[in-house]
Amino acid sequence: MDSDLHSNHQPRVVIIGAGFAGLGAATTLVKHGVKNLVILEALDRAGGRVWTHKPFGADALELGATWIHGQKDNPLYQMSKEKGLLADDGFGMVSCQPLSVTPQDYFFNEQAKQLPSTQVEHVTCFFGRLMSQINQQDYKRECESWSVGEYLDREFTLSNLSKVEGAEEIYEWCKRAECVDEACNSMYEFSLSQLGLYTALEGPFFNSLGSKGYQAVLDVFIDQLPPNSLRCRKPVRCVQWDGSSSPSKLSKHPVNVVCEDGEQFLADHVIVTVSLGCLKERASTFFDPPLPKGKTEAIQRLGFGTVAKIFLEFSKPFWPDDCAGIQLVWEQGPESLKGYSDGCRQQSWRSEWFKKIGGFDCVPMHRSTLCGWITGLAAEHMETLPESEVGEVCVRIIEAIYKLASDRTARGAALHVV
Repeated sequence: MDSDLHSNHQPRVVIIGAGFAGLGAATTLVKHGVKNLVILEALDRAGGRVWTHKPFGADALELGATWIHGQKDNPLYQMSKEKGLLADDGFGMVSCQPLSVTPQDYFFNEQAKQLPSTQVEHVTCFFGRLMSQINQQDYKRECESWSVGEYLDREFTLSNLSKVEGAEEIYEWCKRAECVDEACNSMYEFSLSQLGLYTALEGPFFNSLGSKGYQAVLDVFIDQLPPNSLRCRKPVRCVQWDGSSSPSKLSKHPVNVVCEDGEQFLADHVIVTVSLGCLKERASTFFDPPLPKGKTEAIQRLGFGTVAKIFLEFSKPFWPDDCAGIQLVWEQGPESLKGYSDGCRQQSWRSEWFKKIGGFDCVPMHRSTLCGWITGLAAEHMETLPESEVGEVCVRIIEAIYKLASDRTARGAALHVV
């Protein structure tokens, strides 16, 4: 690529996928003088996992990605700050510490009893310290082959907390919340030795980008693209490259990108930014010739989890003004090892899928809206249910806690996998 950039020849580049990776690659190329490019996106919109929606008024609601993770060496944060896209006065800024819980998070058990904040803090701080040690790979070497869930369970059993009434239920909540933070189906599917390889950027997280949301960041990228370079509703069927079974098509260019509608794009370089899920489903036919064995094996072995959101809008808030979220503590939840490994218990997720919900958080700029988080097989099952049923179940849970006499049904439930 470097030789192309410094020659008179303007390389032709095709980028597959218009998520942040694809748009970031495109704008970086444009900054370096490469403007002969096209971005092919299967959806009818750019953004990928970023999806800003406005179902409840003029302010943005993020169906997809929510956070800007950290400040130091984070180009997304720097750009958002320079463009004035971050919310003012620290609104929407939270600590980067593991499992950050504040006194404004209201914890309730199944008997609708609010748990003392001191008890919650004692357990969540213990859990947070454990996760920090895991991230620093500070554990005994004989545990390397364990899952994170197995290690967490052992440490809790060995601690004095295991003898404290109610502590285990809060600890289970911590594991469910961590599934959301790590975007995994279960702590028992997460490798202990691999978690520490992730490098977190320093500084607080931001979950508020003003009334326009993440769409404002997308617009900054899109505005830098050459005219007509972004092609939506353009799913790709196959990438033919050097050694393809159709060599005549590649006489002048080493790559030919064939779309589902039959249109073809010849290119000198192709950047593929599609999701891991798409690669798992289509890698065997997506490339001609197939990718090298090592890459195909890596695609098949890598895993990812399901994380979904549930938005509930009420006619007016019934929770206190200082409430940051309504957290749910179950007597027995699906994140216990017994529940995870027991086949009968797994089947019960169909009737108790809601027990994977950690709680309902208040949403910035939406005073009457709550957002629930759910992961794993429970989330996948939930998404097969009608939105009305999901909304009824969630409102019934909250109603049991606050004993609501009105607002029997939420006005809407917006569901989306991220």
